[in-house]
Amino acid sequence: MPASETPAVVSGACRFGAQRLLPLIDALTKEINGVKTGRDIEHIHRMRVASRRLRAALPLFAQCFSGKKFRTWVREIKKITRALGEARDLDVQIAFLAGYLKGLSRMGTTNAMKATDAEPSPTPASKKSTPPGAIALLISRLQQRRGTLQKKVLLALEELERSHVIDEMQGALREMVPVASRMRRRPPMYGIPPVAAERISQGILALFVYEPWIRSPDAVAEHHAMRIAAKRLRYTMEVYAPVYRLEFKKPLARIKKIQTILGDMHDCDVWIDQISLAIVKERTRVHSVKDVNNTRSATLLSLKQLLTDRERKRAQLHRGFVRFWDSLAHTRFFDELRASLLADVKVGFSLRKPRTPAENAPAAVTAEREAVTRLATVYPAGVEHAGQVAVLALQLFDQLQPLHQLDGRDRIMLEYACTVHDIGWKFGQKRHQVRSADMIFSDETLILDIRERGILALVARLHAGRCRTAQWGYFQCLFPQEQSRVLALAALIRVADGLDYRHLGIVQGVHCTIGDAIVTCDVIANGDVSVEKVRALAKSDLFSEVFNHLLVIP
Repeated sequence: MPASETPAVVSGACRFGAQRLLPLIDALTKEINGVKTGRDIEHIHRMRVASRRLRAALPLFAQCFSGKKFRTWVREIKKITRALGEARDLDVQIAFLAGYLKGLSRMGTTNAMKATDAEPSPTPASKKSTPPGAIALLISRLQQRRGTLQKKVLLALEELERSHVIDEMQGALREMVPVASRMRRRPPMYGIPPVAAERISQGILALFVYEPWIRSPDAVAEHHAMRIAAKRLRYTMEVYAPVYRLEFKKPLARIKKIQTILGDMHDCDVWIDQISLAIVKERTRVHSVKDVNNTRSATLLSLKQLLTDRERKRAQLHRGFVRFWDSLAHTRFFDELRASLLADVKVGFSLRKPRTPAENAPAAVTAEREAVTRLATVYPAGVEHAGQVAVLALQLFDQLQPLHQLDGRDRIMLEYACTVHDIGWKFGQKRHQVRSADMIFSDETLILDIRERGILALVARLHAGRCRTAQWGYFQCLFPQEQSRVLALAALIRVADGLDYRHLGIVQGVHCTIGDAIVTCDVIANGDVSVEKVRALAKSDLFSEVFNHLLVIP
C-alpha cells in the first residue's frame, strides 16, 4: 500500500485483522511451487485449505481496506480457490479408487489361496470378488480429467501472480502492524469481542437452519449445505480464537468433526451419483460384436458393487453423525459455546472498569455519556432528532415504570440507545438500524462492558424494522433476563422514534395512563401530529407483545 493510502490511525480491529490474515497468506504462498510441480497431492490440498480460510477471513475485516481493492482481492482469491477445489476433488476420488482397487486385489488373492487349500466350491471364483476392470477404467478417466485440470490450475496461478494481489495484500497488511506497534498507546481492542460474538453466534444459527433434516438419511442437499455452514463457522472461530482464553480448542475440534463427517457423507453422495450415471451409460451403450466375453456384465457387476459399498458407507456415516449430534445436544455444547463468547474474553480484549466510582455514580456515567455522545457525532444531522427521541423515550420510561419494572441503569441504557440509534444513517437510510448496531458493536471508545455494549447495539437495531430477534446471533448469547431488558427498552424507543417520525420536534411530551389492558398516551404538541401518531402506533407492535397492553394514542 502506498504511503498516501496508509490509514492515519490503525484501528484495533484492523491491527488484529492484519495479524490474523498475514499467516493465512503465507500458508497459501508457500505451497505454490509444490502445486506447480504436481508431484504431491498434499500441496494442492494445503493450498486449497489456505485459500478457503483466507477467503472466509477477508470479509471479516473488509472495513480496513478500500472497497475497490477489497473486491479485487476477494475475486482473485475466489478464482484460485475454485481452480484448486476442482483439482483436489479429483485427487481425492483417484486416491479412493486406487485404495478400493487394492482392496479388491487383496480380496482376490485371498480367495484364490482359499480355493487352492480347500475343497472345490460350487460357487464360481468370479462371484467372490469384484471384477476390477471398470474401476481401473474409472481411474484412467479421472486421471485424464486431472491432467486437463492441472493446466487450468497452472493458468490460475499465473493469473494470480500477474495480478500482484498477493503482494498488494501483504503490503497493505504489513503497513498496519508496524504503524500500530510504533504508537505509544496501541489502539484498544474492545470492539473486537462483540463483533466476534455476533459473527460466531450467527454462524451457529446458520448451522441450526439444517437441524430439521439431520435425521433424514435422504436429505442430501441439506446435509451438504450444513457441511458448508459448519466449515464457515469453523473458519470464523479460528480467526477470532486468540480473543478467548482457551482459544476454542475443544469447540473447534467438535465443529471440525461435524464438518468431517458431513464431508465424508458428501463424498459418498458424489460417488453414488457418478456411479449411478455410469451404470445407466453402460446399460445403454452399444457394444461391439467383438464383445464376446460378457464384458458388460462384468463391468455392471463391478459398478453395482462399488455403488453398494458407497451406499452402505453413507448410511453408516449418517448414523454416526446423528449419534454425535445427539451427544452435543445432551452436553449442551452449543449453549456453552454461546455463553463463552461473552464470558471467556481475554483481558487484553476486555474493558476493565475501575472498581470506584460505582457504575451508576455521576463521574462514571458522565464518562460513559461523553463516549456515547462522541459516537453520535459521526452522523451530525441526526443529533437533534436523537435528543428529541431520548426526551420522549425517558418520559415513557418514567411513566410506565410500574409496567416494565426496569431500574435506573436501564434508564441510562435507554438514553444511550436513543443517542446513537440513528448513526447508521451516515451510510444511507436503507437498513440503517443494522449499520447502527454494527457501529456500536465495533466502536473502540465506548466505556461499556461486552454485555451492555451488546444490549445497547440490539436496542438500537430494534428501533426500526422487524423484530426478528430469533435470527440475531448476539441476542442468543444474552441471558434471558438481559433479552427481556433489550425487548422492553426497544419497545419504548420504537414508540418514541415514531413520535418524531418527521424529525420536526413537534411532539413536546407525552402523558400516559396505565389501564387493565390498555396504555393511553396523550400527546403534548405544538402542531399537527397526525402522522407521528400513526407511525408511533404502527411501531407499537413490540410494545403490545412485551407489556401485554395495547397502546392507544388519542
